[in-house]
Amino acid sequence: MAQIAKAAGVSQGAISSLLNDRDYGIRVSEKTRERVFKVCREMGYIPNDLRAVVRMYPELGDFCLLLSTAIEGGLHDPFVHRLVASAMTAVPDISHPLGLAYYDETQDYSAAGTLPHPIRVGTYSKFLVHGAPNPSLLEALYRRGLPVVSLGYDTPLPGVVSFVPDYTQAAILAIEHLVQLGHQHLGIISSAFGSTHPKTLELNHGVSVACEKFGLPIETQHIVYGDLSEQAGRLALEEFLTRQPAPTAIFAMSDRAALGVLSLAQSRGLQVPGDLSIVGCSDDPGSQTVYPPLTTVHLPAEEMAAQGIREIDRLVNTAVVDAARKELLPVRLISRASTGPARKLQKV
Repeated sequence: MAQIAKAAGVSQGAISSLLNDRDYGIRVSEKTRERVFKVCREMGYIPNDLRAVVRMYPELGDFCLLLSTAIEGGLHDPFVHRLVASAMTAVPDISHPLGLAYYDETQDYSAAGTLPHPIRVGTYSKFLVHGAPNPSLLEALYRRGLPVVSLGYDTPLPGVVSFVPDYTQAAILAIEHLVQLGHQHLGIISSAFGSTHPKTLELNHGVSVACEKFGLPIETQHIVYGDLSEQAGRLALEEFLTRQPAPTAIFAMSDRAALGVLSLAQSRGLQVPGDLSIVGCSDDPGSQTVYPPLTTVHLPAEEMAAQGIREIDRLVNTAVVDAARKELLPVRLISRASTGPARKLQKV
């Protein structure tokens, strides 16, 4: 340690602080950290603590996917399940498996000892995040010289690469499909009224763009807000059936809400798609197993996870901590049997 300190031009205390990931009252800049680790590598220094090894050689560390506790259902959420399963499959080396952990979007992680376990133990160096950004958490990783890949959320913070589905295009594709089938009276099931969630804002923007493009009036009475659960879909259809004219097609901004619409429509004796066409948004496994199979917009959970694993592995192995970067991933319409040509919907 004395030799490293001399070669790097810093105190032994600074070396100890860096290798042990402890403050010790010594502030160490990014440039100093890079210089110290560069000297350690050049001198062939291998610590006897695995955590210090990973800090010095982050390419040897493990992968970790951090999930927000605010995501209802956690791993039981179909989209999250698709994301995690695909990320696990995409890990290139079975000796470095994917770890899973949770973080709180609102917690202040700047205080010592508050960081999620995978960051504290120090054997993880390749972090992906699914959930709204927590700046203090991402700053802690940035200070360690570790890049982060955000899956599904735009996170314009230093060192973070964001992969986000093109939600605006998802709504446009859904409405375009229904218009091409001759539907002019559409029902829209959106997220909670007033929601500022980026996904909701972009989907709503896509609806506005599509309606303007195809000359459809945006009828306030044909937009129902809720939590996009299956129950919300059922309640939305109940409301739509009281409207005149009732919509002949419904675009739900989640597959779960779309499945709720399908369930209630069938219990009311409505023919899908004869009386009512339904389009969901996600392409979760349940959309393929119902009858009739659900037309939906495929949100690229699998593609996003695989691309995220490849990107974080590349960044860590090349020792690159980029400025914030966002990439939109393409979506596509999956046409199945829940949509068909328009026919007037009779009140039931």
